[in-house]
Amino acid sequence: MYDDWGISDGYFDVAGDWHETSTITRDRLRATMGTPEPGPPMWFVPVGDTHSLWDPCRLVLEDGTVLGEINSLPDDLPIGYHRLHPLDDSPITHLVVHPATCPPVPSMWGVAAQLYALWSPSSWGIGDLADLATLALSLRAAGGEAILSSPLHQPAPPNPQEHSPYYPSSRRAWNPMLIALADPPPANMRCEPSELINRDAVWTAKRAALEELCARSTSPTPLPTSIALWNALCDEFGPEWQQWPPDLRRFDLAVLADRLRDNREFAQRAGFHQWCQDIIGEQLATVRANTSALIGDLAVGFAPNGSDAWEFQDVLALDVRIGAPPDPFNALGQEWGLPAFIPWRLRNARYEPFIATLRAAFRSVDGLRIDHVMGLFRQYWVPAGMPAAEGAYVVFPSDELLAIVCLEATRARAFVVGEDLGTVAEGVRETLTARAIAGTRVLWFELDPPTRWPIETLATVTTHDLPTIAGVLGGTDGDTELLERLRAVTDSTEVNEVIAHIHAALIASPSALRLISLDDACGVIERPNRPGTVGGSNWRRRLPVSVDAITFRAAPEGEHD
Repeated sequence: MYDDWGISDGYFDVAGDWHETSTITRDRLRATMGTPEPGPPMWFVPVGDTHSLWDPCRLVLEDGTVLGEINSLPDDLPIGYHRLHPLDDSPITHLVVHPATCPPVPSMWGVAAQLYALWSPSSWGIGDLADLATLALSLRAAGGEAILSSPLHQPAPPNPQEHSPYYPSSRRAWNPMLIALADPPPANMRCEPSELINRDAVWTAKRAALEELCARSTSPTPLPTSIALWNALCDEFGPEWQQWPPDLRRFDLAVLADRLRDNREFAQRAGFHQWCQDIIGEQLATVRANTSALIGDLAVGFAPNGSDAWEFQDVLALDVRIGAPPDPFNALGQEWGLPAFIPWRLRNARYEPFIATLRAAFRSVDGLRIDHVMGLFRQYWVPAGMPAAEGAYVVFPSDELLAIVCLEATRARAFVVGEDLGTVAEGVRETLTARAIAGTRVLWFELDPPTRWPIETLATVTTHDLPTIAGVLGGTDGDTELLERLRAVTDSTEVNEVIAHIHAALIASPSALRLISLDDACGVIERPNRPGTVGGSNWRRRLPVSVDAITFRAAPEGEHD
């Protein structure tokens, strides 16, 4: 049960035990959310449905076309965000006509790669989009068709650079550090597999080279987006927008337009940041040309001091953090440092921040993985300063959010995969299946072998937060239970044979999308990230071999491919 704020009375953990929401937690969450207020009327209608209206209205389509006075919705309305203007001057109803489902997930196999971990002799200290294109060519030669990349989201421009791709400044812009440069790298930027990635040094060198290229560019200066403007402000005033001059602490188009007109250095910096986005778009097109399906990864949130938080602050709970309750993998629970959208405020904003985020995520990809897709149904909120175990679930308008996902995915002609691992509420997976959003199956969590996994899923052995095959087999990570998962598939004990057998079983799975972790394919022992730890080697390890040396064996004929 949920109260008027959407705060749950409690939850059942993965073991089936009930945890009640404390009064302190409930009061803290209510205070940060504010009292829910009614917003503009919204009406979600599946495409093709027709309904009689209470009163005559003038229908204005998203593109501005006026259909004139109507008494019922026509059954041939295009998908999109339209407006119903009652002739009696009642409030406008925002009409969302949406597909019932996302485009279907194609049947194919491929790899999941941490883009930053790729490297080649031409890489400037970190994996880039040229390395990803090389990987795509190698995979395609073996019949593999899909690449799931780690998030391409943009961090804040100043050093120190954020290591985690899941803690971005903005989910609506790409990371310029991933741009491939034609010039050979300086000596101190050459990649050594045994060394950790030094993002500060990489960005310092790359930014200088990119600024020089931008200055020599003869292309028209691109019009900066709000994110490019924020980046230019960040260059000048630092990464904490809460400490900027008062008139810049809020997103105000008039103030920004004046500054853009009157401050030449600011305009140049904003133009540079936008130019970088255009270059990334061109390089992503090359990657897509080399693979059948490039799959993006949408992080669950963004940093509280980043561009998205600055622009969307009026609809955010900035003094709570999204996380996860305790489970067998994280006994104390998790607090991810990410602020949350306030459900009623997000709806009153007609979901515009959510729509903008999805549109950005669907750019230049053929599919999209939504990290922690359960967050579209409910989110585990931890009030600032409280232990993660004392959080509570807050319900979200999942039917409307999923309708928007279906709409934007259809427009982008892209399929959708949901990461539905951990504590999953009853009915979530069935709802995702009904919307043609594939779930996720991970070998470490499944009692059944891959040959018995559902069709409408992404099948994989592990994730970026979980042990690798080599780590489990060597006893340096995981436990005996995970080792038994390997033993259920193969009796071999030699690491390369085990990896080959496990991947063969994965490729033969009936699951529509089967992805091999590139870390596993390369025999990596350490997982990319250890949840609950900060700093160290998380998100900083390179693969042990150059991307030029990575090859794949074609799936044997007759196997599901």
